[in-house]
Amino acid sequence: MIHHLILVSEEPDIHIESGMLCHSKQRIALRVLGSVQCFASRGRWSQQSLQALSEQCPVVMACWDRKRGKWSTCSILPRCRYVNPEATWRICNLHPKHSTQLASDLLMSKVANQHTLLRSLDPSLEPLPRLAPNSFNRILRLEANWAKFFWARYFEAAALDIFAREKRNAQAPLNVALNYGYGFLYHALEWQCVASGVEPGIGIIHRLRRSRPSLVCDLIEPFRCCVELTVIRYMDEMHDKKAMAARFAEMMESFWHYRERRFRLRSILRLVVESFVNNLAAPKRYPFIPFRLHARDACL
Repeated sequence: MIHHLILVSEEPDIHIESGMLCHSKQRIALRVLGSVQCFASRGRWSQQSLQALSEQCPVVMACWDRKRGKWSTCSILPRCRYVNPEATWRICNLHPKHSTQLASDLLMSKVANQHTLLRSLDPSLEPLPRLAPNSFNRILRLEANWAKFFWARYFEAAALDIFAREKRNAQAPLNVALNYGYGFLYHALEWQCVASGVEPGIGIIHRLRRSRPSLVCDLIEPFRCCVELTVIRYMDEMHDKKAMAARFAEMMESFWHYRERRFRLRSILRLVVESFVNNLAAPKRYPFIPFRLHARDACL
């Protein structure tokens, strides 16, 4: 069995003993590791462990940058493995019509998912009208207008005196919890892009910017509702960072509907990235299927 290992606890040393990766009280055989995500910003990796993992599986490490107020990440790729230059080339050379369709699928799914979430909070909310975007700029304007509508009702449902969504340097506990949860999704999606051999920095919706995984910022859009739903479910714990970290870890392991079946959320992330990569090569044969929030999963 191949495992996806998430390191969260702030134990100081990460090393290898007898073919086992040791961190805190965890011991896991290297041969069963399929990927590693490390949120332990104070962890000290031994040279032996880094070298062993670089030959075994993709690794994404995250560290909180206090000066910049954001997560800094780095990726370690196995040597001569998980490289898909064709997919990266196709992203860079997408036809405008194909690019607009992918952007539309992602952003419309985000809007539909957040609307489903709002209807779980307020059943009297009217159904979402059918949307038919004509251009990339129209999609962006629609998504921006929807964000104002969504956050006003989301904060109202939370019964908190918050008037704006803080993306950076958040002060309100609700915004801090949301940003923290989005971080879990960002790193998981970045790993899935790395595992599929796609360069995470080349996106469709978000422009190319140094040190920003633009493709990850694109693919995360339909999944934001999962974090927003988790935060609203555990409002009483949002002041406790460790408690919320545990809730977000549970979120990644919980089951959600996708393609008329139920998968763990981390598996859905993989399936969506694979669907995106396959669509790049053969859009008619492999239609891109973004994540859609099921009404049952949106229950509080």
